[in-house]
Amino acid sequence: MTIKSFLKPVLLALCLLPLSSCSSLFKPKTMTIEYDEEVKLHNGEMIWVHITRHYFYTSEPSTGGAYMPSKVEISWDTGFEGVGRKSVYFKRQITTIEKLNNEWYVYGATDRNVKGSYNQSISCNDVGKFYFNGDACLVRVNSSGKFLKSPDDEIYKLKTMNILYSNGFTEDETLDKQLITWQKKLDMQYGKSKKDQTINLKLFSEQGK
Repeated sequence: MTIKSFLKPVLLALCLLPLSSCSSLFKPKTMTIEYDEEVKLHNGEMIWVHITRHYFYTSEPSTGGAYMPSKVEISWDTGFEGVGRKSVYFKRQITTIEKLNNEWYVYGATDRNVKGSYNQSISCNDVGKFYFNGDACLVRVNSSGKFLKSPDDEIYKLKTMNILYSNGFTEDETLDKQLITWQKKLDMQYGKSKKDQTINLKLFSEQGK
């Protein structure tokens, strides 16, 4: 029996499964997109950051078969002499990057179980400070390129979200290989519900709480 004749009934049997089950067999286990987006800092300065988003495919009934967020990396030019670019990653989302008192801060959502380097990025969990029972992490980089732990109330110096929020792979895929200006990010929010307008959204309703 030839390989071709052997595979034919096997593939036929597989595709007698429900359509979603059959199609999921041929989906890549992981997907990655990357793009550059312009970010507005608190003082009006504009910078560019490189975002890489990773997803894994799950056929869990609750998802109906979908790509779910895995990790998100951010890379940016610190502008510090002898330091150059830095790159860190978070488990789920990155919401804000800011420069205050000649130090960089990156804030996002994570969980305590994610550690170690990934590609060229280091985990926020390894170099940052946890907040809100480990659901959020703040990374701080000084002018020498060193990662520092922040005081408990340091997080409240960050005022607004300025990084695009992931709405899932289907929508995020359109961003792949794009250069997304600040104005385009604002335009992307037009017509969306209030809760989906994340750019310029206040991070905390009351400082210190």
